[in-house]
Amino acid sequence: MLNQIGELSSRLSKTLLNAQNMCQKNGQQIFKITTRNFSSMETSENLEKIFLQDLNANKIHLGKYLICRLIQKPLHSDEINTLIIEDELNEMENVFLADIIDTTNFMPNYVYIIKEPYFVVKDDLSFIHIESPTDIETIYNHEISMWQPVEASLSIDELNLLGNQSYSNRDFSSAIKFYSLALNRNLDAKILSNRAAAYLNLNFFYESSKDCQISIDLNAKNEKAYFRLAKCCYQMRQFDQALQALENCLNLNSQNSHALRESARIKKRLMEAKTGDYDFKALINACHDKILRHDIADFISDKIYLDREKNLLAAKTGIKRGTLLLCEKAASIWYKAEHASSVSKIAKMENYKQLINRLEHDPFLLKNVYKLARDNDEFGEKIFFINLAKIKCIVDQYSFQSPPVEFVSNFKPEPNELQVNSGLWIQSAFIKHFCLPNTQKIYFNDVVMIYASQDIKESEFLTTSFVNNTDTYQERCENLTNFGISRCECELCEMDRADPLTSERDSYIVENRDRIKKLVDQDSNDVNEGLVYLEKIKHFYNNRSTNKLCLVPALNFCATLFRNKGKLNKSAKIYADMFDLSKHFHYDLAVYGLVEAINDYFLWFDMDNAKECFKKLKAYSLGHRDYFLHVCNAKIIDYENIHQLLN
Repeated sequence: MLNQIGELSSRLSKTLLNAQNMCQKNGQQIFKITTRNFSSMETSENLEKIFLQDLNANKIHLGKYLICRLIQKPLHSDEINTLIIEDELNEMENVFLADIIDTTNFMPNYVYIIKEPYFVVKDDLSFIHIESPTDIETIYNHEISMWQPVEASLSIDELNLLGNQSYSNRDFSSAIKFYSLALNRNLDAKILSNRAAAYLNLNFFYESSKDCQISIDLNAKNEKAYFRLAKCCYQMRQFDQALQALENCLNLNSQNSHALRESARIKKRLMEAKTGDYDFKALINACHDKILRHDIADFISDKIYLDREKNLLAAKTGIKRGTLLLCEKAASIWYKAEHASSVSKIAKMENYKQLINRLEHDPFLLKNVYKLARDNDEFGEKIFFINLAKIKCIVDQYSFQSPPVEFVSNFKPEPNELQVNSGLWIQSAFIKHFCLPNTQKIYFNDVVMIYASQDIKESEFLTTSFVNNTDTYQERCENLTNFGISRCECELCEMDRADPLTSERDSYIVENRDRIKKLVDQDSNDVNEGLVYLEKIKHFYNNRSTNKLCLVPALNFCATLFRNKGKLNKSAKIYADMFDLSKHFHYDLAVYGLVEAINDYFLWFDMDNAKECFKKLKAYSLGHRDYFLHVCNAKIIDYENIHQLLN
């Protein structure tokens, strides 16, 4: 058996060497051209073995699998990973892996199964194309004698010792290999628990949990296996199962301090899921410290339910404004701030890749993600296979940005490094789009809390706006196509479609908005330009008494221009008008209007009007009292010193 790369050079054919050169030159382009978003939905046990010589060009070999050995470490270039493999007949071939597949644990001489291989021949380049991480599996138990590792001849104790040494060196992939070789000889509870620990350190939660469970079946007094099972269940957000495993662990050793600490943490999660009672101060402080991922449980109010026919959340009973309806941690979220070298990365695409790698080791999450697929019933018992096309569609349609939490009062906030992100929240995706929503989202990095922003009637669907409802009608329509929505039936869109002045109004806004915004950005005090722009838009709304939301940005421009001119009494009045115009259907702008009105009235020494606006803000604000105090501290000038004057 050949173990060194140098020994293989003479066996690499000229064609294969040329293929590697071409791979470096145009491999990415060819990979994209041949991409089919194909994912095998079969287990290897249900497939028939095939060899490299049996592969047909440009064909997916359904019902077949290929067993192969990795010749050298993966090469990464141009967003693809390249492997060189050989089969049992000593034939060699390239394998192109999509960069969503984590190759960290791919090692030379390891043996893999490729399910239903897609073989591509194009421009003198041949390769096996793999897009889904579940289409290539590492195997340790095979009968190919020439591929047996030298360690296979060692005793079980020696293999376990090698596994322990690798684990101590944090080489978890090698530890798994040695433990697996030992387990091929004898299913031992202790070694299973050891392998579970190695899996756990690689975030392979499901694989780890399976080993823990088998270890417990073999030895019901395996304290470590119970504890590790609890940690796996916790990471997969199976809190009830995690608590049960810890109780079993503590029954064996009631003084286990780690288990006692984990038990308290899990009980806190279960209480959050039951009551929706969260530590808001801790959440806000964590956001201040730029902690992007919070340790909390999801909460779904008993006042809402999922309408199975429409696949939408609706009110089970009448709901009062301000009620917490849903709190949810992102299934996956990607932040540019966490990746220093990702200057040109597209956040949504990077989150898709990140999600795929999580799903490979968490079938519970995968099952929940599939619920967002319109035809999720088709998966049946194959729910634990990754269907790339479905998941890509889900991420494209339901991903949103988490606005960063603000902490400093500033008329012109500096760009926030956390703004570039993309997250997927599963339960929130069952809320229908309406440009005039009845709910409001409040984000704490990867956590979103959703409140009723107005009274909601029984059986009424929950709604949220996927777009900025102060944009023009045409802009809203264009942006909605990104979410697969061709037509919005909300009251605002119906009015815009029926209004004969909509087209002319939208054209005027698009033609002049950037010019006015430029004045604002340049700290201009040319109020007349802003007022002309505002009055012209008002004119287009003469035949409407409600839903004049395109006026809100124009009011904001005028208020800022008056502020630049030092006329804070006038800017404050316009900011207050912004609140009145947007308070029913644009919570963030309504709060912004009141906050800026308070600031300008305070700086104008008009405390009576400042107090009046503060009372409105206090009555209007959604969320916990601690969050309201945070908003005041973050956005109202010198609030810490003047709050007694405002209250």
